[in-house]
Amino acid sequence: MDTRIMMTTNTTAPTNEPQTLAQRLAQGRIPAPDAQRYAIILAEALRKIHDSGQAHGGISPAAIMLTGSGLELVPAPHTKGIITPYTAPELLHGQPPDSRSDLFAFGAVVYEMFSGRRAFEGDGPTTLSAAIESSTPPSCGRPAVDRLIRNCLAKDPGARWQRMHKVLMELKLLGVSARLAEAPAPARHEAAEAAGLRAEMQQLEGRVAARLQACEKTVTEIHQAATELRGHLAAVDARLAAASEQQASASEAFLEAAEARIATRFGRDPEAGNERIVRLEQGLETARKHIAALHDSVAEDFLAFERGLKSQAAAIQSARTAMAQTDDLVERVVEALDSLQSAVLESREDQTLAIN
Repeated sequence: MDTRIMMTTNTTAPTNEPQTLAQRLAQGRIPAPDAQRYAIILAEALRKIHDSGQAHGGISPAAIMLTGSGLELVPAPHTKGIITPYTAPELLHGQPPDSRSDLFAFGAVVYEMFSGRRAFEGDGPTTLSAAIESSTPPSCGRPAVDRLIRNCLAKDPGARWQRMHKVLMELKLLGVSARLAEAPAPARHEAAEAAGLRAEMQQLEGRVAARLQACEKTVTEIHQAATELRGHLAAVDARLAAASEQQASASEAFLEAAEARIATRFGRDPEAGNERIVRLEQGLETARKHIAALHDSVAEDFLAFERGLKSQAAAIQSARTAMAQTDDLVERVVEALDSLQSAVLESREDQTLAIN
């Protein structure tokens, strides 16, 4: 899979020669504004890969090139079985890489950019694996970034943020907050305006996070219900097969035994033999009715399960649509906040220049 994606930014590499992010990190911690931009660009690249239904499978500073025009994510190297500080815990147990393991590696890379040190260290594969599975990296010095990284580096894949889209929105909101915090101190009414905007942004972030969490929980519950329904359906199918086999076996044995008894008694008492034949036919007719009723009952169960599965599938699709609509709304709101903030800052700069 060719995951090479060119990502542009205004940040330039310190030299004219391209270098990997690993080489840049060897020179020291990356300034927070640059780390923020790099994280956003990398998140956008991974989102494109995941939206195509694939995973990179080898995110690390060595797989990220810094160039004069931005960043370049190179294809994952063939390092199957090799443990690195960016290996997700589930990969240590033989599971294949997916978008969630990419998200774990992304969190480890972002932590290293902001803190200047690796999230997980070890003298060898054994100690490194133990650190990945049990340790938690210390704070990088920025609480908001720590919260984002914590949701990426959860040991359980199901406890992580499930999509890069959520990570990207969080990074953009962090960028808006950082620029507001770094702006020159405004006048009293401007300070109140900025504080109000920041509070509204935080409230919006909380509402959106709650909505996304509810949608993700709904989808998970629906998947679980669908799995249970499929299990019940399989059990009914097995019951029907066993009943049919048992009935066929029992009927054959019963007929053979009855035939032997009838032959024996018919030789001694023809009238008694005729009576037994009549009773036997009546018993067989009753058995046929019982089997037919069983088939009808199982058929009704099948229909009920099929209707249930169709209903669950519709609910899953509805939840996915709601999540996609929510994501689009969040992205538009974040972009609007970003544009509003830029306009406010430019207006302040114009006013300052006019006064001077």
